Amino acid sequence: MSYDPAIHHRRSIRLRTHDYASGGAYYVTICTEERRRLFGVIVNSRMALNNAGRMASRWYDELPHKFPDVQTDAFVVMPDHVHFVVRTGCAEMRAETPVGANLCVRPQCAGEHTGSPLRAIVAWFKTMTTNEYIRGVKQSGWAPFPGKLWQRNYYEHIVRNDADLARIRAYIRDNPANADVLRFGEPRFMIGNRDLLAIPKTAYLASRRRTGEPMCSPSPAHEPTHSPLAVFPSPPECVISGFLSPMERDVFNACLANGTPMIHVLACGLPKTFPPRVQHALDAGRLLMMTPFDETVTRINAVRAAWCNQYLLHAANAVVIGALNPDGMLACLLTDMPADKPIQMPQGGR
Repeated sequence: MSYDPAIHHRRSIRLRTHDYASGGAYYVTICTEERRRLFGVIVNSRMALNNAGRMASRWYDELPHKFPDVQTDAFVVMPDHVHFVVRTGCAEMRAETPVGANLCVRPQCAGEHTGSPLRAIVAWFKTMTTNEYIRGVKQSGWAPFPGKLWQRNYYEHIVRNDADLARIRAYIRDNPANADVLRFGEPRFMIGNRDLLAIPKTAYLASRRRTGEPMCSPSPAHEPTHSPLAVFPSPPECVISGFLSPMERDVFNACLANGTPMIHVLACGLPKTFPPRVQHALDAGRLLMMTPFDETVTRINAVRAAWCNQYLLHAANAVVIGALNPDGMLACLLTDMPADKPIQMPQGGR
């Protein structure tokens, strides 16, 4: 069928009376297709970026290198969208625009060409992030997306004046804090020895050092080069953890091997069956598995993992951190810890 504008016309959200090839400041929002949550999770009013989220942030920083007449301003990556402000029209523009400057009129800079069209800026950002995301799926196990990474359209707002810019900057800055964080309540599904909840508990957490996992069941036992339990300053009475990352699962297997009691806070439903070593620990009263999720929840996502780690951090009497990514979920969680709770950080901050 040939193109018929009466049939195939797609409604544009662009302002018909505005020249987007002219210079100015624009507030832009781009959403992932089907609002898939691909870039991280909100924890304690902060955005904990995953590798894909850091990738999107990096390509935003590259905009002035691709478009010499573009200046970047406020920016945030959210789980399923990005907000940013860009200024176009003059290579001499700076983010610190003087109060009273007209932001929607092209600056009069001698020898400079008209600003890069906004659609070209957005298209380039979408293309570069999509290409790198596809590489991440193939090479690093990032969550796949069917069809397109980004929605076809995008939202834009022409920044009118300084008051408008200040409001938009504040909105972008506060966006993670203002987003709703899913809460799941107290664990209500349990199997094992509930008396373990009454003894002193040491939480063990370690940031993930590779992507593409988590699984509900611990990984098979293997022989590490040194005991994972050496990270504890003294033998713990009971270890509580989500056992999500590889380092955490190493601790799980070491505790199974030497009989250390454990509380496993799951970020999914209870499995119907357990490996023999796990079942033996349950039968012997050395293990409690607990979760707020019913058995239909078989997969872990970032929001459920964040709840799991937040719960066990506050339930524990002391905390040991095996590895810490400074801009990850765990770092965000630790900012909300009580000052009087003992926390042992990894040497070198990782």
